[in-house]
Amino acid sequence: MKSIKKFYLFIILIALIFFIVNEFITYKISLTEEIQSTYKHDKQILKNLFTAQKRYLSSLSLLLASDSVIIDAYKQNNPKLIISHVTPMWQKLKKDKLIHEIHFFKPPALYFVNFSNFKSIGTDVSKVRTDIVWVTSSFQESSHIFMCKSYAGYRSTTPILDSNGKILGGLSLGEKVDWLPKILKQRTTHDSFLLYNLNATKTLAPKYYKEFMQNKERIGNLILGNKTIDISAHAIKNIDINKKIQKILINGENYILYLYPLIDFNRNNMGYICAVTQLESFKHQFMVETIKNIFLIFLTVLLLLYINRKNNLKISAYITKIKEITNKLKNRDFTFLHTKPLKFYCTEDETLEEIEKNIFDMGLSMEQQYSLLEQDNREKDKQLIKQLSTDILTGLKNRNALLQDLKTYDKAFLIIYNLRGFKNINDAFGFKVGNMILNEVAQIATNHFAQSFFIYRISSDEFIAINHKQLSESEFLNLTKELINKIESRVFHASDIEINLNLYSGICLGNSTNRLASANLALRHAKDNGLSSYIYQPNDLTQQKQIENINMLHKISNALSSDNIVSFFQPIVDREQKIIKYESLVRLIDNEKVLSPYYFLDIAKKTTLYTEITKVVLQKTFATFKNSDKVYSINLTALDILNDEVRTLVYEKLDTCKNASQVTFELVESDDLYEIKEVEIFLQTIKEKGAKIAIDDFGTGYSNFSYIIKLKPDCLKIDGSLIKNIDKDDSSYKSVQTIITFAHELNISVVAEFISSKEIFDICYKLGVDEFQGYYFSEPKSSI
Repeated sequence: MKSIKKFYLFIILIALIFFIVNEFITYKISLTEEIQSTYKHDKQILKNLFTAQKRYLSSLSLLLASDSVIIDAYKQNNPKLIISHVTPMWQKLKKDKLIHEIHFFKPPALYFVNFSNFKSIGTDVSKVRTDIVWVTSSFQESSHIFMCKSYAGYRSTTPILDSNGKILGGLSLGEKVDWLPKILKQRTTHDSFLLYNLNATKTLAPKYYKEFMQNKERIGNLILGNKTIDISAHAIKNIDINKKIQKILINGENYILYLYPLIDFNRNNMGYICAVTQLESFKHQFMVETIKNIFLIFLTVLLLLYINRKNNLKISAYITKIKEITNKLKNRDFTFLHTKPLKFYCTEDETLEEIEKNIFDMGLSMEQQYSLLEQDNREKDKQLIKQLSTDILTGLKNRNALLQDLKTYDKAFLIIYNLRGFKNINDAFGFKVGNMILNEVAQIATNHFAQSFFIYRISSDEFIAINHKQLSESEFLNLTKELINKIESRVFHASDIEINLNLYSGICLGNSTNRLASANLALRHAKDNGLSSYIYQPNDLTQQKQIENINMLHKISNALSSDNIVSFFQPIVDREQKIIKYESLVRLIDNEKVLSPYYFLDIAKKTTLYTEITKVVLQKTFATFKNSDKVYSINLTALDILNDEVRTLVYEKLDTCKNASQVTFELVESDDLYEIKEVEIFLQTIKEKGAKIAIDDFGTGYSNFSYIIKLKPDCLKIDGSLIKNIDKDDSSYKSVQTIITFAHELNISVVAEFISSKEIFDICYKLGVDEFQGYYFSEPKSSI
C-alpha cells in the first residue's frame, strides 16, 4: 500500500513539474503572440478609423458631386451659385467640426470655389495637390492622407461629371488627423502620439507652417504632434523608425511601442502614429487562466477516479444510440430506416435485441402514418391559401394577393384610395355601418373597374387598384378620377342620416422598383399637404432633407467607429407568461439618446453602412449569448442574405456558437427576394447547421404562402398592425384566426407581437397563439 502511495506521489510531483515548465513556456510564447496580436489589432482599429472617415467623407462627396445645382454652376461657370447653395451646409459642418475644408476645382487643379478663402478662385495648386490632378485625369474618386499647403489631414477627392460623363471639375473634402491619438486611446485604452517627418511639411505654405507648428515640438527630423502620454524628446530620439515593434522607456517605465506609418497619396511617408502599452490586461488574464487550469486539472483527476468499469461505458453508449434513434423518429426523420442495417449495436443480450427490433418496427409504422397525414394536409393547405388571399369582409383580393399579382403585372400602374375620416364613421355609427359602407365602396369599385382592373382591400379603409390590361397614363388617370367622383357623389345611408365620403389617393406610374411603397409615399404626401390626389415623383428631395441625411450619415458612421451601434433585447413569453427567448433589436446611441431603427436604418440601407450595422448586430448578439443557454432571435433581410460578408459571418457564428438550435433568424423583407436561389440555399444551410427560421410581420408583409409551405419555417410572427387592433377590428380578429389555423395545420408555432394590454393578450391566448411579445410584458432593454 505504501509503495502505491509513493508511486502516486511521484506521478503527482512529475505532473506538477511538467505543469510549471509548461506554464512558463506558454507564458513566453503567449507574450510574443500577444505583442504581435496587439500590433495587428491596433492596426485594424486604425484601418477601421480611416475606413469610417473615408466612408463618411466619400458619402458626403458623392452627395455634393451629384447635386444638380452644383453641376449647373460648373456648366454656367458661376462659382457664386455654389457659394450660395453650399454655404448653409458648410457652416453646419464646420460648426460641428465634421470637416475642415471644402474645395471645388476645375481641371487640372484650379480653384473654382475654396470655402476657406473665396478670393483664391483661379489659383493653380497642381504642384502641391497631385491628388486633384490625378482625379481630373482618371475620373475616379480618391480617399487618402495628405499634407499640403495648410495642414495634415484625411481627404476625399471626387470628380464632378455631366450627364454624358464629361469631366467638369471636382471637389475635395478634408478633415485634420489630429484626432487620431485621442480616438485610438478610446478604442484600445493604449496611449499614443503623432510623429510627422520634417520633409513632409515642405508642401506647407510659409504662413501655414507657423500655424502647423503651434503646440508641436521639433526633435531632429521628426515633429511631435498630438499625444495622450507625456513623452520626452530623449525617448523619441531612441525610437528606431525602421522597427514596427520595439521596447521603449517612458518616465522610467517599460512599454512596448507599435509604429504605424502614415502613407500619403504620393506613397511618401508623412509620419507615424505611435501606440504604447504595458500589456497589463494580458498579464492579468494569463494569471486567471493559470488558476483556472489548476482547477481544471484537479477536476480532471476527480473525474478519472470517478470512471467505473468497462461494461458501464457499453451500456451508456447503447442508451445514447437509443436516444439518437428515438429523437430522429420524434423529428420525423425516417431515412435511417432504409439506409442503415437493422442492428445498430452489437450485443448478445436478447432483451436489447428485442428493443432494437421494436424501435425499427415502430419507426416503419410511424413513417406510413405520417405519409397519409401529409397527403391530407396538402389539400387543406390549398384551401387555406385561398382564404388568405381574400378579404373576409368585402370578398375582394387582399394584400397577399396584391403582392403576388404585382409580380405578374410588373408594368401595371397602381393607385391607393384612403377614405378620409373613416374612423369617425366607425366611432359614431358603429362597425356595422362602417362595414356596410366598405362593402358598398368595394361594389362601386368592382363595377367601375370590372373590365381593366383588379381591386384589393389592404387595410380597414384603404383600397388599391392596378390595371391588368395595358393602358396609357391618361386612360389610367381618367378611370381612377371617375371612380373618385362616383364614390364622393354617392350618398350612403345610416338609419335616417346621410353620409358622404371624401378620398385621399396616391398614384404610382411608370416602372418603380417598389410600386406599393412609392404609392404609399404619394398617399402620405397627399394627406400631409391636404391634397385629394398626388402622383409619386421619384426626385422629390429638398435641400433640408439632404442636410438631414448628411447629418444622419455622420451619426451612423460615428456610431460604428465609436462602438455605439448596440443590441437591445425584448423578451418573448409562452402561454404561462414565462420568458422563453429574446429578440435582438438594433439601436444607435447618439450622445445620451437611444435611437430606434426608424431614425437611421432606411438611410443606412442606401449606403454600405447598412451591411456594417448588420455585422455589428450579429457579432454582439452572438457574443451576448455565447455562454448562455437562453434562446434568442436575430432579424435578417433578404439584402443581408445576398451579401457575401453577412452570409460568411452567419455561417462562422453558427459553427462556433455553443448551440445553433438556440438561434432563430427572423426574415423581415416583404418582397419576392426569398425565392432567389442564393437565398434558398442560405436558408437551407442554416437549418442544416441547427438554426431555426421565423417569418416576421406575417399577414401583411410576407405573401408567398406556397413558398412558406415549401420552406416550413419554425415560427410565424403575426404582423403588429393586426394584433394591436384585434380587440376593436373584427377583420383583424378574423385574419389572425385564419393565420393561426394555417400555421397550426403546418405544425408551425405562432408569435403575436405588439401585445400592449391584458385585453389583447386574452384574445390572442383564446385564439391559440403559442408565444407573445410586447410592452405588456417588457420593453426592449440593453441587457438580459
